Amino acid sequence: MKVVTVSNIKGGSAKSTTAVHLSEALSRRGKTLVIDMDMQADLTDFFLPNLSPDSIEDKNIMTLLLGKSSISEVIVPGKEIDIIPSTLTLSKLVRIASDSFFLSQQLKKALDSVKSKYEYVVIDTPGSAKYELTSALYVAQLVLIPVTPSKWAIRAVNLLLDEIAQTESLFSARKKSAFLPCLFGASKKHRDILERLKTIEEIPTLNEIPKSESIKTKTEKHEFLKKGSNPWHAFDILADEVIKLIDPENIFPFSG
Repeated sequence: MKVVTVSNIKGGSAKSTTAVHLSEALSRRGKTLVIDMDMQADLTDFFLPNLSPDSIEDKNIMTLLLGKSSISEVIVPGKEIDIIPSTLTLSKLVRIASDSFFLSQQLKKALDSVKSKYEYVVIDTPGSAKYELTSALYVAQLVLIPVTPSKWAIRAVNLLLDEIAQTESLFSARKKSAFLPCLFGASKKHRDILERLKTIEEIPTLNEIPKSESIKTKTEKHEFLKKGSNPWHAFDILADEVIKLIDPENIFPFSG
C-alpha cells in the first residue's frame, strides 16, 4: 500500500481537485482509499454528495485520529474508491488533542491495519500547518505539492518544505516530494514562476496539469473527467509518474 499526501499551505492551490482526479486515475491501477483531512471537506462533498453532514458526524477522520472509531467504522465504501470523510468539527482538533505525535501514530496504526486491502491511499490536507497536516505528512511515501501560478507560490512552497522538514526531524523519516504545476498558462509571468520552481534542488517537477475549464466544471458537478480527454490523459500520466516515484519496481506502462 502506497500513501500519497497532497498538500500546499496556500489555499486555492488545486489540492482537492488534484486529489480527486489522481485518486480516480490510481483506482484504475488498484484499489484506492481517499482520506479527507481538510475541514472544508471538499473531497467528502465530491465523493459523497448525497450524504448529509449529520450522518457522518460520529464516524469520520477526526474520530479515527482521536481513537474513538476504528478505521473499518469510518470508511465509506465505493465501487473502486473508498473514502474516509471529513467534518467541520475537525477545526476543533488542535484544541482537543495534546500534540501531533499521538494523532500521527493513530493514523499510521489505522492504515497499517488495512494495508492488504488497498494499493493506494490519497490524502487531502488543510491549507495551513495543523496537526492534521503533520499526521498526513508522517504516513506519506510521497508528498505531492500542487503549485499554481501565484506570486505567493514559491513562498508557500518554502513554508510547506519547512513543515515537511520538521516532520522528518520529529519522526526521523525522510519523505519523497514532488511539485505538480497546475493552471499554468503560456505567459512570461507563469513561465518564470515555473522556472523558479524547477530550480529548487532535489525535488522533481512533474508534468503540468493543463489549465482547463472542463476540470473545474466536472469537479463542481461531482463528475470524473471524460475518458480520453486531454485533462483525463494528464491525470493518467500523473498516476504513472506518482507510482514511478513511490514504487519504481512496478511494471510500466499501465492500461488506462
